[in-house]
Amino acid sequence: MAAIPQPEYTPPSSVEMSSRQNEASALGLLIAQRRLYSRAKRWLGLRWFGMLMIGLAAPVISVVWPHLAVVSGAVAGLWLFLGQTVLVYAQSAMTARAAAIQEQFDFYVFGMPSSIERSTLPPMEEISALTGPNEDLDAVASEQKLIDWYPISADNTGITTVAISQRANAVYTDRLLRTTAIVWVATTVAWVLVLVGISISVGLSLLTFLVGVLLPVLPAFLDILRYIVGVWRAAHDRRDLARSIERRLKSVDQGIEGRDLLVWQDRLYDLRYSTPLIPDSIYKIRRVVNERAMESAASQLSKMAKKSDRSH
Repeated sequence: MAAIPQPEYTPPSSVEMSSRQNEASALGLLIAQRRLYSRAKRWLGLRWFGMLMIGLAAPVISVVWPHLAVVSGAVAGLWLFLGQTVLVYAQSAMTARAAAIQEQFDFYVFGMPSSIERSTLPPMEEISALTGPNEDLDAVASEQKLIDWYPISADNTGITTVAISQRANAVYTDRLLRTTAIVWVATTVAWVLVLVGISISVGLSLLTFLVGVLLPVLPAFLDILRYIVGVWRAAHDRRDLARSIERRLKSVDQGIEGRDLLVWQDRLYDLRYSTPLIPDSIYKIRRVVNERAMESAASQLSKMAKKSDRSH
């Protein structure tokens, strides 16, 4: 099958993009996608809450009421089934809609043509309902720190600004994903050690440990393991994209063209659609550090890109 040709694209000026990202229509899109992502995280939180209850309650039940060990395993299996079907579907649907709205924000700020109609993009009425009253936009955007979403320098060319913004988006999420993976790995290891320690301290037999402790918590462990693997894979994909953009920004032999930006934008949408959700707590804790690093890197790349432009 032949590749679909990318439309011609010339970015607006950096000054115009800097102004666009703080306009009411753009801020409304940011607020809407943030609220949809928050809803998707509630479904994820429900999955984790059920798994946590199983992981904590199953060993206790097996010790206090050994005859209920098999029931604990059955409940764990049922919850895993529901978590991988109903709850995952609801979470994925919310994530896909949020990713489509976030893409519309980028299209508006970067002045990009839309080559594909996303079926997951909510209608304007739903986006407006998610955004809330127009008179509250500035206050909500300020409270959620959505002003100046992308690190834009007025001195850069439009192409450089879009490339740096796309890279910043990829790197920002990459850092959050790696932090999330580290937290979950540490928590999972501690959880396993505590289960083994408690089982040994109360003198559980190997058979009771396998049937009453390991089997009931195994679905939760596998779900967490699958989540951690997905987080690491998504982080690697984001880093690969960021490095590709960075290499082109630094290159003195190969400049960036409009079609490159469109290809990278499509890749960003795919990553947003498929990337595992990051807990809000990690996002808030790491936000100041990550934003400072993002702005510093954007400033350095801006200087390198200017040197590259002068050499052509």
